[in-house]
Parts: sequence; C-alpha cells; structure tokens
Amino acid sequence: MLELNHSARDTFFEGKVKHPFMAYTLSEAVGVARGIASIRGEKVDSLVDARTLIESSARNSGHNWITGAVALDVLDAAIDCRDLSTSCRIL
Repeated sequence: MLELNHSARDTFFEGKVKHPFMAYTLSEAVGVARGIASIRGEKVDSLVDARTLIESSARNSGHNWITGAVALDVLDAAIDCRDLSTSCRIL
C-alpha cells in the first residue's frame, strides 16, 4: 500500500501509482485533469483538484467514461492510500 503524508495528498508527488488491471498511471490521470482544466480555463494545483475535475466530468458525461473511472481509481489510491488490488471501480 502507498503511504503519503498530508501534504502529498494535497499536492503532486513522484509516487509510482498505477492501476493494477489497466495500463494507467497517476501521471496520466493528472494529465487528463489538466486537459479538462485547460479547456475550462481552470488550474489543477493538487491531486484533490484533479479528482474533483474528473469526478465532475464523469458525472456530466452522457456515457460510461471508462478512462475517467480508471483515473479516479488511481487518484483515490494516491489521495486516500487505497489498495487498488482490493478496491477499485474497474476490475
């Protein structure tokens, strides 16, 4: 399990978080959030910001956004110190 201190949960870090069942990493999830932010004219200053943007986009999408669900899995693992091999949206 990945362990982070409080400040790492709020800002970006160099942790090697990746999804156990999909070829997807934390840096890719942050990249998706930054792309969404750029379209909206917003900034992504932390992992929490990234999760909020992706959650909002997934909720507002008219389809089952698999990439968004995987991105949320990876961000949740980094922020909440989740073990993705036992708890994730995509199996």
